[in-house]
Amino acid sequence: MVFCLLMALGVHAAEGTSPDVLTYPIGPGDEVRVDVVGEADMSGVFRVSGDGAIDIPYGGRVPLAGLTVDEAKRAITVHLGKNVLARPQVVVDMETYGSRTVNVTGGVTKPDSYAFEKGRTTVSDLLVRAGGLADASATRATITREVAGSTQVIRVDLEQINAGNPEADVELRTGDRLHVPPVESVFVDGQVQKPGAISYRDGMTITQAITQAGSTLGTARKTAAYIMRGDERIPVNLKRIQSGEEADIVLRPSDRVYIPESAF
Repeated sequence: MVFCLLMALGVHAAEGTSPDVLTYPIGPGDEVRVDVVGEADMSGVFRVSGDGAIDIPYGGRVPLAGLTVDEAKRAITVHLGKNVLARPQVVVDMETYGSRTVNVTGGVTKPDSYAFEKGRTTVSDLLVRAGGLADASATRATITREVAGSTQVIRVDLEQINAGNPEADVELRTGDRLHVPPVESVFVDGQVQKPGAISYRDGMTITQAITQAGSTLGTARKTAAYIMRGDERIPVNLKRIQSGEEADIVLRPSDRVYIPESAF
């Protein structure tokens, strides 16, 4: 599934910062890739335990909590050199940042807390890992981010990501919360081809909603249409709107548009 996601107003992907692999302090929950040259049985991806150590097969337990990748390489090399191998050659890299997470909530298949993986982690990355959108018609999301003691909310246009806009696919930061709200609807009833609920998107107008409902029937009384917004009834002259004599009307979520039948 291709996911629509996100145009953060004024916020570009370059502004996001995933953990820096060179300076990042390894912590519990992280996954570290260890390659011991010539020793396949000792190599692999190891999860850092709650007490900050990894267990290398045939190599023993090595504490890594608080160390950078370079420091971890030295620690593992020294440990293996003392206990197992004469001159071990070791390569260490981060696989996932389990102690650095992003929460994904709302309309996704698997809402959860997800660890950063190696490299950039974007909105589309997280939606894929969360099993995709629960409702494919979702068009928006938000990122909540703490910046210098204040809360920043970044609006996300999922349609822009689906359209392939690279600037829309925002890079996430540690502690972000990505939320996909429930899909909102407007309702079009009366003299249209396909009456019923229509997925709402920001800025949707009455003519756009009617177009999605298959346009009006020949029996429609366009001069007597109306919108029910809660208890408020808003008269609408579709004929004048369609001719350009009146401005189109922007709808709100849960608006109900009704086009009555002509008496003739």
